[in-house]
Amino acid sequence: MTTWEIVREADLGRDDHAALSALLRVSCSRPPAVRTSWFGSRPEVRVVAREDGEVVAHAGVLRRFVQVTEHGAPLEVLVGNVGLLTVHPDHRGRGLGRELGDRLCKLLSGLSVPFGLVLCDPGIVGYYRSLGWHRLPEVDVRYLDFEQRDPFRVVSERCASTMVLPVRVPLSAWPTAERLELAGSQV
Repeated sequence: MTTWEIVREADLGRDDHAALSALLRVSCSRPPAVRTSWFGSRPEVRVVAREDGEVVAHAGVLRRFVQVTEHGAPLEVLVGNVGLLTVHPDHRGRGLGRELGDRLCKLLSGLSVPFGLVLCDPGIVGYYRSLGWHRLPEVDVRYLDFEQRDPFRVVSERCASTMVLPVRVPLSAWPTAERLELAGSQV
């Protein structure tokens, strides 16, 4: 039987982080460092699924302001930045991903953010679309690159898989973005 929980970061202990880290190592295309259950910015809250004590699904959320450049003018937009969304490879194909996504959307609503934001691999855009997310036109994204062991290196790349979820406001309230700037790296 699958049990689900919403866990605040401060409520996680070392064993929890070890279990989350083990899941991320086997299921993410870009796994975090061995001792952490995140890379870049640490999530504020997580959706976690367990079966027989083993973590089998996970998503992290961090509320943050992103700077959106629209017509050359910077705007600050509050988002629930989503990352590290995964289901253990041995547990895929059973509906856990859909349940995880549904619970994630409810969590975002409970966090009172106007939008969810995720930068995802192009291969999973359809998954997010099925949950009500919208793909933005290709946009320049700037963030700090903690993965290269140089936290001062700023990466700027064209991203064709930037997704926004209207949570508390309509999609039409999202600015026409030419560029997104994240304060830290992606969750």
